[in-house]
Amino acid sequence: MYLKDTKLPTIRSFLFYALLPFLIIPTGAVAEGLMITPYLGYRVGGDFSDFNTNVELELAESESYGLIIGKDNGTSDQLEFIYSLQPTKVTANGPFSPGVLGDVDVENFLIAGKKILNRDSGTFVSGIVGATRFDPKSSLLDSETRFSLGIGGGIDHSISKRIGFRIEGRGIATLFNTNGGVFCGGGGCLVYTDSNAFFQFEVLAGLTFKF
Repeated sequence: MYLKDTKLPTIRSFLFYALLPFLIIPTGAVAEGLMITPYLGYRVGGDFSDFNTNVELELAESESYGLIIGKDNGTSDQLEFIYSLQPTKVTANGPFSPGVLGDVDVENFLIAGKKILNRDSGTFVSGIVGATRFDPKSSLLDSETRFSLGIGGGIDHSISKRIGFRIEGRGIATLFNTNGGVFCGGGGCLVYTDSNAFFQFEVLAGLTFKF
């Protein structure tokens, strides 16, 4: 079952979230210290093994897009909201593998507790918690949202008072019920997995705009 390409609607969705802070916060009311970082990344990892057929479903590695919103409160401890989007494809590997099964969007809605290790260089580490939403581009399959947690680290360095750059790597684990189905719909599930976690790793770079 190969599904049509959905890249354009996906990019539109990302642009909506990227512009959302500017739409909901009046210009004169933007808080001092607000930081907004749109970024481009690359994400790898993510597979499910079916305990009935031994077929392995994998998410293809691909580019990702994201937005980080935080506030510089003048201390080494900060809180950030992260939205990221990975438009990718589901592939199957097994003795009767049909190859590419279709398109899926992987969306992360995360909150990160960021610890700045050195304010001059901008090095930091972070603990991450939130949710991951899987949205198959098929009317036969339902989207589903699962709890996620992870860690990250990198450099968030200021170029000037208003502009900075950010380079980061982060690992995210999404939790599943053991012996549960994944990518399910009215006709059943694509895979029944006995795994209890789904792992992905992302590297990213972006520009930070400070207000």
